[in-house]
Amino acid sequence: MLSFEEFKDYCREHILEALPDGYEDAKVSVNEVLKNNGKALTALSVLPDGKNIAPNIYLDGFYMEYERGTELDTIMDEMADLCVKHSNPSEDFSNIGEQFKNIDFVKDRIIMAAVSREKNADLLKDVPHTNREDLALIYKVYLGNGEDGVATITIHNSHLDFWGLSVNEVHELAMKNTRELLPVTVQSMNEVMRELFSKDGMDDDMMEALLQDMPADQQMYVITNQSRLNGAASMFYEDVLSDLAEKVGTDLYILPSSVHECIAVSCKLNTPDALAEMVSEINEGQVAADEQLSDHVYHFSAETKKLALADTTVEALGLAVAENNTYDATQTTTEGNRPHNRR
Repeated sequence: MLSFEEFKDYCREHILEALPDGYEDAKVSVNEVLKNNGKALTALSVLPDGKNIAPNIYLDGFYMEYERGTELDTIMDEMADLCVKHSNPSEDFSNIGEQFKNIDFVKDRIIMAAVSREKNADLLKDVPHTNREDLALIYKVYLGNGEDGVATITIHNSHLDFWGLSVNEVHELAMKNTRELLPVTVQSMNEVMRELFSKDGMDDDMMEALLQDMPADQQMYVITNQSRLNGAASMFYEDVLSDLAEKVGTDLYILPSSVHECIAVSCKLNTPDALAEMVSEINEGQVAADEQLSDHVYHFSAETKKLALADTTVEALGLAVAENNTYDATQTTTEGNRPHNRR
């Protein structure tokens, strides 16, 4: 059996043999792609002659398939099919390389995503970001929805140079655009379960029997966006949390389920330490490593409308404190919907 290094070499050397006519002069490369929380994946890219977009074909999953006994020829055919499928983008994406350099194209498409500051220290050296407690808001250019989910490109420090934008300007654009392109949704857990049961064909009487009404301050609320991708960033809209706090009638504790969503509960339901312990245990056992956001819990004050760590402090975590305890815009000078777990 080939080692992973040998498997990478084999794929690079033989992918063109599996591709149809027209790819003879394509440029093949293998590179490491840094994903969320420091997870590194190995990507094979095939850039056809005359094209400016090369899709990344991640080899890690294919190697697992190979380890389970799938023949190399079958794997190469699967990779070739992916290359052909994604090397011919729709008209909307065909000129994305040039459009991405145009500030008029990107300014209405800049959105934000929340990530862990500690687990993404290397990534944050290379991307503009805004620190919020133990999290960082990073920025992406939203390209639209495709059959494989939402298409985005992460913004790096070098992009700000040819756009002529500051980090603060990018942040303001992202705050505006994200809720317009990916509207915030807030649902009680009962509402979420009702949707799931309805899709499974459960009749209304059975749903009513299972989902009993509860007082607002005893319910859990799922905060995300309509795409359910990178929806945890929605917790940084203070008006959304303020409206929910008014409905619940108390301050809120915010539990980060994943990078895709968070859970809000009344501050009367439990202590921050107990909730943080629950978040940590669920992260360890149920949430994929690259989808985890934080092991900590946040407190939203209905009076001050501020969000802050509840079970610890930024100082205790050894992280830089954001100016005025709101956010710190930090820029260095160098240059489809994924499934997720719900607690």
